[in-house]
Amino acid sequence: MTAGGSPSGIDFVIASANHVLDHAGRWGGATALLPRAELDTADRFRKPADGRAYIGAHILFRSMAVRVLGIPMEKSSGLAVRRKCHSCGGPHGKPMIEGTSLSLSRSGETVLVASGPQGLSLGADLESVPARLHAGFDDFSLSATEQAGLACSDVESRIRLWVAKEAALKVHGHGLAVEPRRLHLRPAKHGPSTPDGWSSDVEAPLHHDLDGLHIAWLRAPAGLTAAVASTLRASIRELDLAQSLFAPRLPYSSPRTS
Repeated sequence: MTAGGSPSGIDFVIASANHVLDHAGRWGGATALLPRAELDTADRFRKPADGRAYIGAHILFRSMAVRVLGIPMEKSSGLAVRRKCHSCGGPHGKPMIEGTSLSLSRSGETVLVASGPQGLSLGADLESVPARLHAGFDDFSLSATEQAGLACSDVESRIRLWVAKEAALKVHGHGLAVEPRRLHLRPAKHGPSTPDGWSSDVEAPLHHDLDGLHIAWLRAPAGLTAAVASTLRASIRELDLAQSLFAPRLPYSSPRTS
């Protein structure tokens, strides 16, 4: 933590959207914590479960911003979320709140939000591990060296590479406008003061803002894989819902990564 109380590293929460909604009840629930536009978006989902997952994800996203900014939770619905596409400049792409660095990912009803102080660029991704992958996955997702180093049946390792690259592509809002195969992950070089968890770096010689990004895989529930990418190797801390939604900030403890 910095002297002013703002986080100096990366916090993350992985939780069920339903559990987020349970905790949010203390603050009046979704209607108190989200703006009308996000509630309306949730109502447009064809499946009610998808709408609940969307609501849970966006409550958690705003609560993590509240934590970074040090403002009352009751003000979360008034935070302005802006989006700007890295490719076309349009009002879509990575969601951002002034004064914070945030990244949101959802797999089914499980949500990941990572947060850091302003100026610490980061991206996070969460994916389920499927029984099998679609044809063409390797050619789209993996560098030639990565393909050569994996057994054909190793789905889990492929998904670990995928979530790391997705996280990296979210750092500056590229998304899949850059093919993941253009990124290669190599073992990180560590110094004596490097925080734990940062195990890989990105090689992307054709994309200078991606080249050299740092990767840490996060501990995730069974059947899921999660990663965070950042321009800096900051301390990493996992929070539970009580900490993220309404408990006071605590000093940084040992990172909880995998």
